[in-house]
Amino acid sequence: MKHSTLWLSLLTIFSAHATEEPLAVEDYSLQSAREAKTARWRCASCESESGWFGEVGLGTGYINDDGATRFRNWVPAANDTGMLGIFNADLQYRGEGSRYGALEARDLGMRRFSMSLEQGFYDGARAKIGYSETPFYWNSHGKSVYRSDDAPMAAGALAEFDKEVVRKKLTMGLAYTPKSPWRPYADFSYEKKEATLATYQSSIPGIGSTPGFVPKLVDGSTTTLVKSGISYLGEGWLVDLAYNGSLYRNEETAFYFGSASDPYANERAYEPDNSFHQVSLSGQYNWNRQSLSGRILSSRATSDGNLTAFRQVPITRSDFHGEIDTIQTNAKWVGRFGRDLTLRAGGEYRDRQDNSDKQVVIGKQRQPGDRSHSKANLEADYRLSRSVKVTGGYQYRADEREYADRRKTDEQTLFLKSRYRPVGDLQLGGKLSWSSRDGSEWKNNNTNVSPTLRQFYLANRDRFELRGDLQYAFSEQLSSSLEGWWARANYPEPDIGLSEGEDYGIDLTLNQQFDENLSGHLFSNVQWITSSQNHAYTGAPDWEPYSTRVRDQITTLGVGLSQKKAFDLALELGVDYSFSYGRGQTDASKGYDYPDLTSKQHRLEGYALYQLDEKQSLRWDMRYEFYHDVDYLYTGEEYSMGHVNQNYNGYFTAISWLYKF
Repeated sequence: MKHSTLWLSLLTIFSAHATEEPLAVEDYSLQSAREAKTARWRCASCESESGWFGEVGLGTGYINDDGATRFRNWVPAANDTGMLGIFNADLQYRGEGSRYGALEARDLGMRRFSMSLEQGFYDGARAKIGYSETPFYWNSHGKSVYRSDDAPMAAGALAEFDKEVVRKKLTMGLAYTPKSPWRPYADFSYEKKEATLATYQSSIPGIGSTPGFVPKLVDGSTTTLVKSGISYLGEGWLVDLAYNGSLYRNEETAFYFGSASDPYANERAYEPDNSFHQVSLSGQYNWNRQSLSGRILSSRATSDGNLTAFRQVPITRSDFHGEIDTIQTNAKWVGRFGRDLTLRAGGEYRDRQDNSDKQVVIGKQRQPGDRSHSKANLEADYRLSRSVKVTGGYQYRADEREYADRRKTDEQTLFLKSRYRPVGDLQLGGKLSWSSRDGSEWKNNNTNVSPTLRQFYLANRDRFELRGDLQYAFSEQLSSSLEGWWARANYPEPDIGLSEGEDYGIDLTLNQQFDENLSGHLFSNVQWITSSQNHAYTGAPDWEPYSTRVRDQITTLGVGLSQKKAFDLALELGVDYSFSYGRGQTDASKGYDYPDLTSKQHRLEGYALYQLDEKQSLRWDMRYEFYHDVDYLYTGEEYSMGHVNQNYNGYFTAISWLYKF
């Protein structure tokens, strides 16, 4: 469906996975910048005009989430039921010369909103400041027999709590573009997180074997991000020196859910304070249809955690200091030889040194987490004809982990892809890839687990993947696209662990232009994911094996229509409907017969836009969602955990007035 420019900002509140816009570093960092040609930004017939231009909108609506906070990921209202107001603005200022300004407000009145103000000169100094809040909800209200406050958590009556996170973020940016090759810039952001997380307990201390949630309050954590640097632009080359820093601070050390008389009986640690500092030097050089780019980075990450909160722990000191130093370098070369051949080559190396405290627990020495990583790739594009292009490549990756049971792994990948694009209605594409991972022998020194057990990311693996796509225009009014893929991974040895995985699916899209004013679309996606895993029974003297097979299927269907000049009026109508269904099955060769996991969702959204005159318009929006899922792990546990499984009908409607300057 098409929407007016003004309403693009309003519609962001309806995205289930909406994310706030970060400070546009691309506007300030000149790592890949060129001299700005400001003449392209101006309209010759409009240069005499100055002042503010843009659009504003005011709206009011009503929401009912049917008691499920999850619905508010799509419509992030501040309340679960009732009226709400919305304000949007997208304004620009043009002054004399290169002076400009911008003011943007998105979804004020909602729980997810943002504001930003930018002022400056295109060819001089410019600054930007912004503020945003972003919530995320897991599901319906949880229930717990514990409460969280300044005192230790104490058992009591079953009470509800909301599982949610709200991020409050302040951003600032500064850049200067003088009449010289030097380009300085700086960005800053400060974020505070307010959240209630849920820790699942199979049995609740002080209550018994009943499962339940322990709410973890997170209100004292802050993150500060700083980026600054300077770039130099030369004739065909550039270089950039930058600093990136991150500071995470947490006011709390641990939270307790033991009895008030013995608060240290049960506790959970909060995330410790940590810092990250990185200095990078990057550059790029272009010559004769070739380019070479590279970067060198040096970083240090530190972490400090207090250990005194935990009772009867055999520690040698009151805190833990973690320190990781990393050196990384990479380079990429691209060369174009004639009209048909392009070559690419690149490489990367990273060395990670763990200098953290090793002697913390009495009688034990912590293993260092040193690790090195190297990667190389080579690709070639060749145009066989005006319609056919073929690309082939080779990739290599090696990892060394001195602390792991398997010290070294290396992976090699070969791929071949092609594109058929004639002058006509048909386009075809495909890709074939094969990878193999191998390395040093597996050495499991842990006598408490099966001698053949290994982590899947360290095991030998062979992976084969095939992808294809087709685009075809049946007519000027009807076009289609089809994409399919199939991938299979095998883990031949050892015996215990993930043994194979398979992923395949298909996407289909149809777009129809019925007439000048009426258009529609249809889409479908079906995906299957399967995996097999071998297990060992620890109670058997010979580690008797058994296996499980997991099969997941996800189906999504959607249809939409958009009508302009409806009923011969200045009226635009649109409607979208989507349906998704997921099912997970687990089969075991022996033992427990696992029930299925299912989820079902219906979504319906519509709008009507009526143009009152050249500057004013009215819009009506509607959203409806039905969602239902079943997780057998929580079935029958409502009395101790609340309604973890979802089953709700949420709806939202709003009417708004827009004005264009």
